[in-house]
Amino acid sequence: MRCGALSSSQQQQANVLEVPTAEVFLPLLEPDARYLCAYGGRGSGKSWFFAGLLIDRTYHSNLRVVCIREYQTSIRDSVRQLLVDTIQMLKLGSYYEVTDSEIRGRYGSKIIFKGMQSYNAESIKSLAEYDVAWVEEAQNLSQRSLSILRPTIRKENSQLWFSYNPTDEHDAVDKFFRGSNPPENAIVVRANYSDNPWFPEVLKQELAEDMLRHPALAAHVWQGDYLSAPEGSYYGELIAQLQANQKIGEMPHDPNLEVHVSFDLGNGPNMCAWFTQWVNRQIIAIDFVEGTEDSKHEGWPWWSRKLRSLPYSYAPIILPHDARPAQRITGKGDEQALRDLNFETLVVPKMNKNEAIKLVQRYLPICSFDAERCKAGLKALKSYQPNYDDGLRIDRGPLHNWASHPADAFRHAIQAYHAPLEKTEKKKRIVNRRAGAWMS
Repeated sequence: MRCGALSSSQQQQANVLEVPTAEVFLPLLEPDARYLCAYGGRGSGKSWFFAGLLIDRTYHSNLRVVCIREYQTSIRDSVRQLLVDTIQMLKLGSYYEVTDSEIRGRYGSKIIFKGMQSYNAESIKSLAEYDVAWVEEAQNLSQRSLSILRPTIRKENSQLWFSYNPTDEHDAVDKFFRGSNPPENAIVVRANYSDNPWFPEVLKQELAEDMLRHPALAAHVWQGDYLSAPEGSYYGELIAQLQANQKIGEMPHDPNLEVHVSFDLGNGPNMCAWFTQWVNRQIIAIDFVEGTEDSKHEGWPWWSRKLRSLPYSYAPIILPHDARPAQRITGKGDEQALRDLNFETLVVPKMNKNEAIKLVQRYLPICSFDAERCKAGLKALKSYQPNYDDGLRIDRGPLHNWASHPADAFRHAIQAYHAPLEKTEKKKRIVNRRAGAWMS
């Protein structure tokens, strides 16, 4: 590695360390960048790279470095042991003094370990003269912490380093580096196990087992994808299989086919609809729409305008079982309100939630989704999970949260698809019996 933080005279005197560095990390050796960022999955060597870079930059200099996590209740939560192991690996024990709370270099370097939650706007000023801040597990860094850390590390030629495995697109650090307006003076690399020439055999076996048993979770843990579904998600693994089978992507609307719109009833943003087309025993989700604050006040007239603004020819609108009872204010039910707006309707029967979940699981393998237009709906399906009581060790049924409404709306589409299909199959069996097929 290059000792980029040293003066030219110091570099002439210092011995350049031979630190094993994977090719994927070479761009991060740039000493003039303000931000260095490496994200990706387990086994990529991200933490080992930054540990080696930190030791490389401090063993023959007087840099001050703070190693940060969002939460750090004890020194054991920090990267201290990783740095100690790196020092020993590089045989630099004589250059450093390791204490319980910090690591000091022979030439004045100082490495400390802090949790951002212990800082406020006043106390963080103590870091103003530090040269480097390394944030490990940066996916946990809050927007508040990122906002007060960045202007605090302001010494001339100072750097901020970030290593993390992204959870989702809402992570503050991930939005900062991979959002619509990333910083200009930043070097960002994605690194996974496949980029690590020293990926150990023992992890190869774990990787293979995870890919076999939990492909959705494995894509996050090992490949640095967003965490597609919480543990225990009803549909997460099935949607991961759809992704692997390229059934989530661009799904154009076929103007020759009618569009089935399935609703879950609610107010404003809690009301939503899936738009599906059914062809050749396939259910193709081409669109997903959520309500707004305007729809909260207007109700069905808002949805009527929205439906007619889209280039679709509609089959009867699919509604849940509770769409028929009259509302106290209007005196009419949701089904009647839609019919008054000249839409045909279809009301699916009430169904036990556990049986409904099994029904959706049965039909998901024949589904396809438009990745962009159905993005919000897919996220909800992947996040639909049980309300598990750890104390009683029982599943109390689906957790009722933001994901419930899109999941219910999609289930109503499956119910509507399922019932006519069952009737058709039953008719075929009757015909076959009359033809003597049961005798063969």
